Amino acid sequence: MFTRQVPAGLLAASVLLAAGCSADKETSVPASPPPVPSSAPSIAGSAKAEQDALVAYRGLWNAFVEAGKTSDAESAGLRTYASGNALKLIVSSLYTDKELGKITKGEVALQPKVVKRTPEVSPAALTIEDCVDATRWLEYKASGGLWDDKPGGKHRNTAIIKKQQDGAWRVDAFALRGSGTC
Repeated sequence: MFTRQVPAGLLAASVLLAAGCSADKETSVPASPPPVPSSAPSIAGSAKAEQDALVAYRGLWNAFVEAGKTSDAESAGLRTYASGNALKLIVSSLYTDKELGKITKGEVALQPKVVKRTPEVSPAALTIEDCVDATRWLEYKASGGLWDDKPGGKHRNTAIIKKQQDGAWRVDAFALRGSGTC
């Protein structure tokens, strides 16, 4: 026997149409109240922008860590999450590492916080402050062994994440300060 589920919305529409075709009863649909102006959409838009910017920021770091394993400046992940000066800086760093025979292994720990929205409502750019913990992300020779005996450290980072014309959020610029700055 063949049986099929009927979508609830389709079933409800069928019942309403059948009720509306009855000649014996007059039915009326109550008018819905007019929309009340609220600041909720702008607050919701700002919260969504913050969420998207944080996803882009974390995505860039994940892509950078992955690309660093082979010093792959052509890694597609970088272009997914970075644009402008941020992309130029990271790509340049990876090209230099590749030429030097250097790779980076390990992981970073992030604690990003949005500190500024531009403009405040429906932002097109956000500023993120972070303390990038790179104590477990170290430089190695591509042929094996540590590059040097310097330990990783914690770096203060300020990043600008912008909404692009395609609607995606990308890290456009950042200033990563020296080890021990946070």
